[in-house]
Amino acid sequence: MTRELDDERIRQVVTGFLGYVMFSHVWQGQEPSFQDVNVVKSVWNLPETPLNEKLRNFCKETRRLGHNWAWSDTCCIDKSTSSILNQSLTSMYKWYADSVVTLVFLAGVAHPSGAGDLVRSLWMTRAWTLQELLAPKVLLFYDIEWKPYLGDTGTNHKESPEIMQELSDAIKIPHGTITTFSPEDLAIREKLRLASPRNATVEEDVAYSLIGIFKSDIRPHYGEGADALGHLLEEIVARFGEVTVLAWSGKSSSYNSCLPA
Repeated sequence: MTRELDDERIRQVVTGFLGYVMFSHVWQGQEPSFQDVNVVKSVWNLPETPLNEKLRNFCKETRRLGHNWAWSDTCCIDKSTSSILNQSLTSMYKWYADSVVTLVFLAGVAHPSGAGDLVRSLWMTRAWTLQELLAPKVLLFYDIEWKPYLGDTGTNHKESPEIMQELSDAIKIPHGTITTFSPEDLAIREKLRLASPRNATVEEDVAYSLIGIFKSDIRPHYGEGADALGHLLEEIVARFGEVTVLAWSGKSSSYNSCLPA
């Protein structure tokens, strides 16, 4: 029994020290890159710009919450190396799911925030933020001044009935599914419905942002354009026998005329 207690205590200490915080936000332009931070050796040495300050505020909030490690998609991926970029894209869902907490910065939400501001935010329209909403077990939302959304100072906004109901009403899935999501929870068409109104700056990201949600094996290859979505839908049909994805109307894909663009 003592050995078991010691092992559990060690596990708690290690987990507490190594637990990492993920950043979820909308890219706003020339965000600080891996190379930018590498040159100056620290985010604290970056030039004084609004986007660098956004990154620093994320790090400050991570420390305020008592955590030692922070990860941002802007500067923690060496995007100049395709193998690293591709591995990061296919691992992203798991990284968010395994985070101790994910901090969501709502750049367009003024302070003080009000009910409905979250679902009207630009963050709700972006392709990558769907998995950043669903994957983490613990989420905290912040307005433009890095104050908790709706003034909710709880430790997990996925436990906030008001915030979860706002999200549930907007995306039309039970708030319990948002709170404890796993890729098996929703039908294929329901996942596609959730993704359909979202957009991405880079065309391929419409598909790549869904790799984790569909547990897909497709390999990212920037330059394939709309064919990326074709690859994803083709895999869904082949792996899951989900032929209902062929029931659509509108423009056909250049990848396969049986699939939507």
